[in-house]
Amino acid sequence: MKTKKIKIALIATSGGHFEQLSNLSDFYNEYLHFWITNKNQQTISELKNEKVYFVKAGHFKRPWTYLPHLLFFFTVFKNEKPTHILSTGSGRTGFLAFYFSKLFKIKFIYIDTFSRVNNMSIFGKFLIRSGLKIYTQWENKTNDKAEYIGPVFRSNILENISEKEFNYIFVTLGTRNEQFIRLIKAIEQLKKRGVITKTIKVQAGFTKYKSDVMEIFDFCSQKEIDELICNSEFVITQESAGVVTKCLKMKKRFIVMPRDYSFGELPTKSDMKEDLQYKLEEMGYTKVVNSAEQMEAAINNIKEIKLGYPFDNNLAIKKLNKLVENSYEGILYNEK
Repeated sequence: MKTKKIKIALIATSGGHFEQLSNLSDFYNEYLHFWITNKNQQTISELKNEKVYFVKAGHFKRPWTYLPHLLFFFTVFKNEKPTHILSTGSGRTGFLAFYFSKLFKIKFIYIDTFSRVNNMSIFGKFLIRSGLKIYTQWENKTNDKAEYIGPVFRSNILENISEKEFNYIFVTLGTRNEQFIRLIKAIEQLKKRGVITKTIKVQAGFTKYKSDVMEIFDFCSQKEIDELICNSEFVITQESAGVVTKCLKMKKRFIVMPRDYSFGELPTKSDMKEDLQYKLEEMGYTKVVNSAEQMEAAINNIKEIKLGYPFDNNLAIKKLNKLVENSYEGILYNEK
């Protein structure tokens, strides 16, 4: 007789990692579950009806930042007693959760980020070296410890988006702590030169910058971000799977300017080594730029960017259901 119920701990760093995990709601809503993530306007608004534990993100280059996670994960797992952990990364939130999963004998399931096409994230590589089989959203036949699970993003266009005239351009710098003034200055320069004639709305996050030709704000709710994307003529963003996939779903053209460590826009050289934007550029769904000159060329040819990327997470949901149910039977068998 079954003496336990499946209970899943959903673990993701805020931003694109959280966005990806939340797209699997058709899977995890079938089970008891709770969230562990970082606290910001995105996660607060999205999880207002969910059980959630907030923790500050650590960083592997600053190992002392993980110290508060020791008591946190021990207490949460001891009290909640999850049977499974499902994580989309990053290691800034999931690193110690993996070790505590071994202590509490919890099945750890990891899906690497959609942002990694031809390689894996630092956390994904670490988990493979630790002997864990991981799951990828792009086919990768070079490693038998990585299994293709398909994209986790739903195919539907986001709902409850108002329809307005596309009279502005939306710029988003995400939620990273590091400044990204280079992107804002490039856009401001194009605005002053008349290359951009429409209103520019900038979600600057932690980047501090004042401008008399752009509307700049720091943060807003996820619903407001969705509306800003949907009602813009096009979007300019850093490399962000969360924003990029929203643009793809909403059939909104977008331009990507990656952050650069040499400009102080990242804490380490190994951060944000993502190649999603280059794959999408190869497929015709975006333009990747690194300067104001390249930005100008991309804006002048914005209509050349394709629309209508075909998302489908049915394969991911089927595999996760099978994985959870099969491992759950194994847990019960081992307890007898």
